[in-house]
Amino acid sequence: MRELFGTDGIRGVAGQFPLEPDSLVCIGLAVARHLKGATTNPRIIMGHDTRESGPWIAQCLTGSLEDAGVDLIHQVGVISTPGLAFLTRIHEFDLGIMISASHNPYMDNGIKLFSKTGFKFPDEWEKGIEREIFACLDRGDFRAKSRVRKTPLSAEAEVEDYIEFLVEQFQGAYRAGRVAMDVCNGSASQIAPMVFQRLGAEVSVINNKPDGKNINQHCGSLHIEVLKEFVNRTKSVFGVAFDGDADRSLFVTSSGRVFDGDYVLYAFSDYFKRQGRLQQNIVVGTVMTNLALEISLKKRGISLIRAAVGDKYVLEEMRRTNANLGGEPSGHVILRDYHTTGDGILTAIKLAEILSSEETTLDEIAAGYKPYPQILDGLKVKERISLTRSKEIQSLLAETERQLHGNGRLVVRYSGTEPLLRLMVEGEDPEQVNRLVRELKAGLEKVLSVISS
Repeated sequence: MRELFGTDGIRGVAGQFPLEPDSLVCIGLAVARHLKGATTNPRIIMGHDTRESGPWIAQCLTGSLEDAGVDLIHQVGVISTPGLAFLTRIHEFDLGIMISASHNPYMDNGIKLFSKTGFKFPDEWEKGIEREIFACLDRGDFRAKSRVRKTPLSAEAEVEDYIEFLVEQFQGAYRAGRVAMDVCNGSASQIAPMVFQRLGAEVSVINNKPDGKNINQHCGSLHIEVLKEFVNRTKSVFGVAFDGDADRSLFVTSSGRVFDGDYVLYAFSDYFKRQGRLQQNIVVGTVMTNLALEISLKKRGISLIRAAVGDKYVLEEMRRTNANLGGEPSGHVILRDYHTTGDGILTAIKLAEILSSEETTLDEIAAGYKPYPQILDGLKVKERISLTRSKEIQSLLAETERQLHGNGRLVVRYSGTEPLLRLMVEGEDPEQVNRLVRELKAGLEKVLSVISS
């Protein structure tokens, strides 16, 4: 079956299928049909990150939507993905369209859809839209319909609404000290420093000059070593690195320790529980969440529930269990009491609130949690061969798990956003974990090359 939607919307190389003009026209027509089935005069808000392809993709989608009879389309320009979700909800738009490929290189782009409640579209809605897109492409009756808007709209007031929302989420007085920021030449470039400055923080910033091509380029949460050096050079109390669309953030302590999403969940769960604010005594993670966090939470009477990888699936599990805290090691953290989606800037604000109110540091918090050694690796693949139908692959996985002796975990899955087979092995012995990853990767390469040939 053909698929367009991954774990986080539609994604691909800008200018190539499914992000070339004909497909974009069909995407617009399919989205319009979905909307007009629910409301007579739908209102849409659209934003993008700093990639050079963002504006022309927005123009192409706008032309298609207008040709389909959707007249109220508001262009907000450069904004973060969670910012777009917030504006969709707070200004009661029927649909939010975010054009971004998150942490991917600038050549890629993507389309994320938000409902009027600020939540990402559920899988069944995406599947319905996907069927409409392919039907449009198969008919081939779309080429004359694309119309480009020459003058994009401006929405500085709406971006200011989002900034004010973020500032209001900080409780108390800021006492967390100097913060170093790597804003990734992306959506956080102007917003994040402005928010912290309004809180009264002294802010040092790098990678805040987006040029359309330098988003995620040797910077941001994927290249945390850059922030480590910057924290040390500026003598900052802590540092934060965002990804391209600022829906996730990773942190660095003053001593240079990486404080990832699992550390953040550890810190928030302890803080919320002591305040009586951790709903259901539940934290929602994913299959990638470190086993040590699960053990640590259990000792404090907190249950970890694992969802599939993807912040959309974390949020779905949070809503099902009525949990208010969840996230991923990659830095997607969802604070459901405050927002409908993961927000890297909001995470940084609330973490700074803990440091300020508790008069502590990230290093002091990190001292209470020791993750198991976890190695992540991956294999590039041409096609997604079923892992469960190959006896050779199942044998390799079973042997790896046998050697862990029940004191570790193995996760092998296909990426939802890239042509990769991701491997994760964790356990108590770092040497064993490294060896098992090498052996498993080598074995899988041999098996997959035979199956694919």
